[in-house]
Formats: sequence, structure tokens, C-alpha cells
Amino acid sequence: MSVDLVALLTAATFTPSEAKTYLTGLELGSATLSDIVKRGGISKTSAFEALESLRVRKLVRATRQKGRVIYRVADAGRVVDALRAQIAEQSTTIDDVVRALPLFTALQGGMQPSTIIYEGIDAVHGFFAHLEKIHPDVLDEIANGDDIYTWIDPEEIRKARKLYRWIPKHPRTLYVGTPKNWNPKFAHRVLNKAWGTFRGNLAIYGNFVSVLTYTTRPITIIIESKALADSLRLLFGIAWRASDDPK
Repeated sequence: MSVDLVALLTAATFTPSEAKTYLTGLELGSATLSDIVKRGGISKTSAFEALESLRVRKLVRATRQKGRVIYRVADAGRVVDALRAQIAEQSTTIDDVVRALPLFTALQGGMQPSTIIYEGIDAVHGFFAHLEKIHPDVLDEIANGDDIYTWIDPEEIRKARKLYRWIPKHPRTLYVGTPKNWNPKFAHRVLNKAWGTFRGNLAIYGNFVSVLTYTTRPITIIIESKALADSLRLLFGIAWRASDDPK
């Protein structure tokens, strides 16, 4: 399987598991779940979840033959059409957020929020260092583990966690993707799929919102805005109550 193609699909909104599953299915033509797991070197759970996600996006068709479920993935043209539609939808969402920013400014009495930006490996250390500096009692976080471990060296994440040891008293994480290295001191739930696919990492603590995102390199943006933090904290609470504990 081409690593370049996996990276290309991952950059174009696929999760790593979806990219590997799709490319393996494309290579095999018609295949069972066991065929895909064996050929693609993917865990059975990850492959099944990826197939279901791709099926919802109409990029996989499942049929039953002689008691077995056979999967056939869509051709590359269908994938391009689906990605265009998804990117257009995301662009609309981003435009909506940009248009709403003046409302947040108005809530603050016209004050512009202060912003800190970290890039590259500093994106990881900057977040942990800021968290330790603020010492918040409460932390609410939405994390896409597939994104994080695709774009950031796990060893650097481990170093940052070891260097900055501050843990809030009441931390909660809504998880997206395949769980990895859960912190036992956090309360965890799996984000309800009805809320869509969240990319990157979002943390809300005190009057701060930290957003970790990826373009060609990791970027962390930390915004100090009580109005924004309170609004996102409210939305997080709704999502938390609508999501399930991990099985």
C-alpha cells in the first residue's frame, strides 16, 4: 500500500484507518472484512468502523453473499466528488464561524481577544506549558486521536506530558477515532457520531480556548476570551450528555 496515497487521503479528511481500508478495498475489488484486515494490516475493529463510516458516506457498498458480507469500495472519481462536497460543507461552516466572530467581540464590549500561536513541535509543548501556567481546576477537551498521532511524534507527546505534570481536578475528554493512551485521571466519553467528525484537538479551560489543528504542520492557537470559552463550554456540555462512556 502506498504511504503517499494514505497521507494524501488523510490530508483530505479521511482518518488513517479509513484511508488504509479504502485503498485495501480498492486493491482487492470485492472483499470480506477478514480479507481487508489480512491484506491491509489493519485491526478488525478499526477496519469495521472505517467501512461503516465509508458506507455512510456512500463510498462503500455492502452485499450479503452465501452468508458473508462482501464489501466493494467506490472508484476514485466518487471519492473526489465526496471530498469536494465535504470540503464545501466545511468551508460553509468556517464561513459561518468567521461571520459570528463580531458577535463574540460585542459580548466582550468590543475588546479584541488576545491570541498566542505555536507552530511545529512547539504546538504540543506550548499547550502543556500554558495549561500548567494557568492551573485551571476544570478542563474540557475534544480530541481526535487519529489526527494527533498521525501528525505528531508520539515520543514528543510523551516528553511534553512528562515535562508538564499539571492535571486539572475535573478534566473531561470527548474522544474521536481510535482511543490511544487514555489518561486514567480524565473522565472519557466517545463523541456521538451524530455530531460529525471532529478534527484536531480543542481544549477549554478558564477563560481560554486552545485549538490544535494541522495544515502542513501542527499549529496551536490559544485564545483568551471569556465569551468564547463560556459559549464553547456550554456546547461541550450538551455534546458530553449526548455521548456514551467508552466500552
